[in-house]
Amino acid sequence: MKRFIAFMTVLAFVVVFAGMVSAQADDRSAAEKLAAGRAYLKLLDQKIIRLRNEGKAGLVKQMQADKKATIARMQAWKAEAESEMAAPPPPPRPVAPTPPPRPAARPAAPSAGLFGMGINTGYSVGYLAGNSVIVGRGDLILSDPLGIGPMLGLADDAIAWKVGLGGALASKDINDNERKAIPLFVDGILNIPADVMGGVASYVGGGVNYVLYGSGRETGSYGGQVYYGIQGDIGLGGNSYAELAYSIIRSGATTTPYSMKGIGINIGTQIVL
Repeated sequence: MKRFIAFMTVLAFVVVFAGMVSAQADDRSAAEKLAAGRAYLKLLDQKIIRLRNEGKAGLVKQMQADKKATIARMQAWKAEAESEMAAPPPPPRPVAPTPPPRPAARPAAPSAGLFGMGINTGYSVGYLAGNSVIVGRGDLILSDPLGIGPMLGLADDAIAWKVGLGGALASKDINDNERKAIPLFVDGILNIPADVMGGVASYVGGGVNYVLYGSGRETGSYGGQVYYGIQGDIGLGGNSYAELAYSIIRSGATTTPYSMKGIGINIGTQIVL
């Protein structure tokens, strides 16, 4: 019974190993088949020696028959390997010629502006609710000459400057005095990326103003303004904008001091001259 079990175990091993060798035959090169055959012969020799020492002559005879069959197959594999080495390599596949690169499209030349000067300007009119003040201003819009935006890790056009001249007219007070001023404005602008605001182009700004001429026919004093604005092209020749602001304009600093201040709304547009 023990001899039968040993025989079935060895037979199963031989069948499985032979099946592995034959299953790989179609996918391996002849050289790989020869290497696998040599390894299998070494294994068979070890089995034959062990079975011969154990006195199992019947199993030794089967192993020797399998060894002869393997050697015969290896002869065929050897001839196949030699023919593969003698055969010339296949010709390289033709490579399709690379199409010539498309000529780079030249960007359209920027418009020189309304009068061909290329100067960016802005014009706005606003209303301050605190003193019922009408404020108009015209600005020269400058790019960032100091490169502050890149120094702060922002885009090249993130920072802009506005220098402008305006006029402010307040409603008359209880003494029927007229309040007016001609201020000079200097503002800094920080453009907010559109993707931060859901696709809306917007900005924040602020600066100082100084009344050059006002109530009492004299200069005024310093004031200031801060605002948040949104902008876009609505067909008026440039970016139009609307601002929510808080402003202080001080007129008549000595004889008739008066502050025009309050929350206001400014509406304007940019025009390239």
